[in-house]
Amino acid sequence: MTGLLRPDAARAQVIDTYLPPLGAAYGTTGADQVRAHDLDEYAPYGIHLGTARIDGEISASGGYDSNADAVPNGHASAVFIDAGSASIVSDWARNQLHAGMTVIDVHYPERSIQDQTSWTATAGGVYDLGRDKLGVSYNHLDLYQISTDIGALLSIRPVHYQVDSAGISYSSALHNRLTLIPELLVTQYRFGGGSDTGIGSQAYRDRTLLTGSVAGRYEMAPGETLLLVVQGTDIAYQQKLAGLPGRDSLGGAVMAGIDFGLSGPIRLRALVGYQRRSYRSDVYGNIDSPIAQLELSWLPTQLTTISLAVQNGIEDSGFENVGGFTYTSARLSLQHAYLRNLTFGAYTQIQNANYSSTPIELQNTPLNQQQSNQTIYGVGLNMKWLLNRSLSITANYDFSTQNSVLTDSLTTNEFLVGLHFAF
Repeated sequence: MTGLLRPDAARAQVIDTYLPPLGAAYGTTGADQVRAHDLDEYAPYGIHLGTARIDGEISASGGYDSNADAVPNGHASAVFIDAGSASIVSDWARNQLHAGMTVIDVHYPERSIQDQTSWTATAGGVYDLGRDKLGVSYNHLDLYQISTDIGALLSIRPVHYQVDSAGISYSSALHNRLTLIPELLVTQYRFGGGSDTGIGSQAYRDRTLLTGSVAGRYEMAPGETLLLVVQGTDIAYQQKLAGLPGRDSLGGAVMAGIDFGLSGPIRLRALVGYQRRSYRSDVYGNIDSPIAQLELSWLPTQLTTISLAVQNGIEDSGFENVGGFTYTSARLSLQHAYLRNLTFGAYTQIQNANYSSTPIELQNTPLNQQQSNQTIYGVGLNMKWLLNRSLSITANYDFSTQNSVLTDSLTTNEFLVGLHFAF
């Protein structure tokens, strides 16, 4: 749960953080996996209430941010982050229910306009029908977008937005080795904004996504599964801006891959394929792009873990005169247990977004925008010292630099030291 107690690093699809990967059923929870690297003698006990287990964490961190505004030549400030989370998971023999909530408050004493309080709530469950399983999930995210997020506009303060998503899946075992998983997901984005952001209201970004997919999983051997996913998406925007064509679209993707290594030193989950987005307005045309999701972890020793995560695809643009953009992100991280209760980590990441130019119908107007790109590089170091089952001390250093065709480059250095209490 420690990973939930800090604002997420920049990403194109924040909802991906709270949903299972493509080809996996809804309703399951990874709560027990979060502490997989904590040694038994330092893992919190949790609170057991009958057949349910409750886990929670409270943390307080403080430090320094060299660019609290997240804009070129932004102001520096001290930063304080207070956070808490709690989750409950049933411990039944067959079915499962779970729910969780997180709250994160970020305060900049010298730049109070950057203060933000975000929270999330999740719930889900799985009903076991024997050979088949019915899964459901719901997520509510109350978050903020800053200028260094992929696809965001340059704003003088964070932009508030909300995401609600509800998903249902049915896992049908057609054969001892073949499982078919149809899924349906409804996601709604609602954006704030206004004069205090420096860019006006962003309600034109409000949209509803209806995503349907069918995944096939074929088990070649225990822990080795072939995947095939076919997905379709309908995106409808709630507002139509005067003088601009609508950005409603239909999309589709086909992906194939492999999932193996549930036990052993190597864990790999990879899907690659092709994606198309077709806009209902001929002005925006079509966007075609490879689509990929890759998660690789390697344990060269029992004390060291090396992880690689890669994503590539199409996302909706924050620019009202551009339909969408393609993005790629990659993150390589390392965690090493120097002592039984002392771990060190490091990471490096790159994120890139490519935005198409304004449609020809809008060129030679005030809405004209040239083709552009956004690239973010980041590196970081972290340390976690487990004092006992409940208390730990953490230290983090994060550096990022961003280059964009439309704005000056910007860099950020952040140092944080925190105290965490878990139960």
